[in-house]
Amino acid sequence: MFVAEVVGVPKPGVKWYHNKSLLELDERVPDKKSMVVSLDVLPLALLEQAAVTEMPPRFAVPVTDIRVTEGLDAVFECVVTGTPVPVVQWFRGDTCATPGTGKYVVSQKEGLHSLKVKTVGPSDSGLYHCQATNRLGEGKAPVFLKQISDVEVWQGDVARLSVTVTGSPTPKIQWFFNGRKLTPCMDCKLVFVGNDHSLILPHAGVQDEGEYRCVASNAHGETSCSAQLHVCRRQPGSPCFSREPGSVQCALGSTAVFEYTVEGRPCPDVLWSKGSERLLSDARRSIAQHPDGSGSLTVRHCVEEDTGLYTCRAVSVLGEATSVLTVTGKYRPSNCSLFP
Repeated sequence: MFVAEVVGVPKPGVKWYHNKSLLELDERVPDKKSMVVSLDVLPLALLEQAAVTEMPPRFAVPVTDIRVTEGLDAVFECVVTGTPVPVVQWFRGDTCATPGTGKYVVSQKEGLHSLKVKTVGPSDSGLYHCQATNRLGEGKAPVFLKQISDVEVWQGDVARLSVTVTGSPTPKIQWFFNGRKLTPCMDCKLVFVGNDHSLILPHAGVQDEGEYRCVASNAHGETSCSAQLHVCRRQPGSPCFSREPGSVQCALGSTAVFEYTVEGRPCPDVLWSKGSERLLSDARRSIAQHPDGSGSLTVRHCVEEDTGLYTCRAVSVLGEATSVLTVTGKYRPSNCSLFP
């Protein structure tokens, strides 16, 4: 369908052409039962002049973020159109905000829908969104279920900024760095799995410091979130792992070995801990460190208490580097073993 609005006095005549051929007007009344339009094509102002009988949901005015003083009511509003009249539901996160709880008041009048959150407190903070559905489809403006947060990494390490976003239709995701739109390249990876989207910088440098913004948009609205990336400079000779110790899965009675290689001038000292407990060599544990920077932690005759979080720290007067790893397993009395 092509629609044009023409004004003039006296009223102008209008002709339509296809490849310079004049199109004859068909004066027959269209079959109203089969007439379905999209507001992305037909302007809202012309709806009253058209014989529209079916239209999918659309947020003419989407929901926006609000800030409210503690103890007052918070009111979210939006304008929804569609034929048949869409069923509108409000959500906080993945939970439907139902009036039966006494916390929420839902109302609507001529397409204007509102959700009132009564007497707000700190526990009411969160992500709220509206969903509109009729038999032609579903409309939901983009909502961040998880926003990006500030990230701090060492120079040369991987920096990852991630969001989780929903919407219907599926939102378009765009990333910006200090206001400049980012595109995939060797130094910038844009990946997604389902609703999870990530911006990955394989080797973060000082030139990558700044504000990163993620924009999600679809036909029903647009939303964004932002965060800062800070890259810590390494001093020449400061400790770093050229080979990090890896996590292991082991069986009861077996031996777990964590090996590493660390660099730095002067050569760093390597310290091991499990949780908050400092580890030293004993009857079951052996800690080795060699002049070339290599070393290891060996745990013999593993028991269930050996599972958990381990930390390896390389420390010198110029700073430190940290690597975190885990020993995992499952204790089964039937054969006394730890299984992944």
